Amino acid sequence: MSSLLSLQEENRVLQQELSRVEDLLAQSRAERDELAIKYNAISERLEQSLRQEGGEQEVGQGLAQQNLELRRRLEEEQSAYKRKLQAYQEGQQRQAQLVQKLQAKVLQYKKKCGEAEQQLLEKATELEQERLTLDVSSSQLEEESSNELENALIRLEEEQQR
Repeated sequence: MSSLLSLQEENRVLQQELSRVEDLLAQSRAERDELAIKYNAISERLEQSLRQEGGEQEVGQGLAQQNLELRRRLEEEQSAYKRKLQAYQEGQQRQAQLVQKLQAKVLQYKKKCGEAEQQLLEKATELEQERLTLDVSSSQLEEESSNELENALIRLEEEQQR
């Protein structure tokens, strides 16, 4: 029974961990999407600015540098997202394996309980049969003993009458 409770507790902890990882994954996705939107907006502004400026190199270089920095940040975020996703998937696999192990243990526990109940039933039946046999034997012995005593009394009376 205690192993079943510990399995349930472990399952509850794993569910909490799964929820936490799912929240982190959702947050990571939101951050990635936000950076992608910012990157696209800045890229569009850069392109517009370059077209409007008509070739001012300093402004173009600054925007190009900003564009490169945003690309680098986006790539870092994508890498971080992929790492988090990988960790999430590995966590899911571990949890699935643990659930399978727990289910196997529960089945094994149920099987052992069933076997123990069956053995208990067999022993109870066997003991009941032995009790009945002893009751019958005891009754027979009492009857035989009573008959022997009666016969002995009859013989004693016969001898006393002689």
